[in-house]
Amino acid sequence: KLNIIYNSWNNEDDGVPLYSCLTCTACTNACPQLVDYDSYVDIRRSLIVGGPQAEIAHTVLQAVLAAEAEEDADEDFITVEDYPLTSNIGYYPGCVDYLDQEMVFSHVNEGDMNLGDATTSAFTLFDEMEMDVSYLGRDFLKCCGHDQKWQGLDEVFEKLKAYNQKKIEQSGIDTLVSSCAECFRTFARDYELDGVKVMHTTEFLIENGFDMNLKAEDETTVTFHDPCRLGRQMGIYEEPRELIAGVEGVELVEMEHHGEDAMCCGVSSMMSCNENARSLRVTRMEEIRATGADTMLTSCPKCVSHFECLKFEGDERYEDIEILDVVSFLARQVEAKKAKVTSESISRTEVEA
Repeated sequence: KLNIIYNSWNNEDDGVPLYSCLTCTACTNACPQLVDYDSYVDIRRSLIVGGPQAEIAHTVLQAVLAAEAEEDADEDFITVEDYPLTSNIGYYPGCVDYLDQEMVFSHVNEGDMNLGDATTSAFTLFDEMEMDVSYLGRDFLKCCGHDQKWQGLDEVFEKLKAYNQKKIEQSGIDTLVSSCAECFRTFARDYELDGVKVMHTTEFLIENGFDMNLKAEDETTVTFHDPCRLGRQMGIYEEPRELIAGVEGVELVEMEHHGEDAMCCGVSSMMSCNENARSLRVTRMEEIRATGADTMLTSCPKCVSHFECLKFEGDERYEDIEILDVVSFLARQVEAKKAKVTSESISRTEVEA
């Protein structure tokens, strides 16, 4: 990363492109002076004229998200007055999650991945906890702007931020929850949401006493991948693990690199999805295999999608490893418990009859 910074500030090029940095904060974590290298990269990218000079994955999607930043697109979003807000707690699904529900976006990759499941699962848990949470869909709020910010498109980001910030303030929401680590980090650190508490879903569940007495149908071993935006950048490590530990019959085995030392999934801000990124995912998948875990859990839909993309490429070594959001994993246990209770109730009724 120092090489990238030196080259860019001195207009030199030794083949290490500015956009190859994942801004995953691993360098800062390793630095004895805790130098914030990501900020240097962020500032330098914003000075590039003409947009990011990088490999952008899903260019059509990125163009759509950038277009909605414009004022002309405001009329496509439902106003605060017309939106069904029933609670002071709002849940924002994020772009990948929302688009997967509306357009089945991930199935372009020919797999079983369903990124929209994170939102469905979150509300399964909220309902079980009898908590009233308003769904702040992408027909109400625009993209949070995470990718645009880290691609160096500051003008686009500021437009998205201004719209969303005003809308959230008008809504009366005082707690904003998201299962997307990137959205969570962006709302919490890059917005000025006075009086609004921004929380990741795992953090929200723990704070509100999530304890469903869950038990896995079959004993299983899982491992947990710490998303860069959630872990190193926001300091949330224990909450997901505490939720996993609360499920009886589930053993959590850590990978070689975990917590502050966790490896990145290989792609940030939909940029540079290339062989270098793939090699990172392969290394990470090998760490998963080494744990003997049946499932890799994480807390970011983009991490899920990036690891699933590797599986879609047809590498048979990884086809038996399930990749799942921790919220989806918990909701699965809740649904299994409810199904068991229903089945036992029917059996008792039949016996009595």
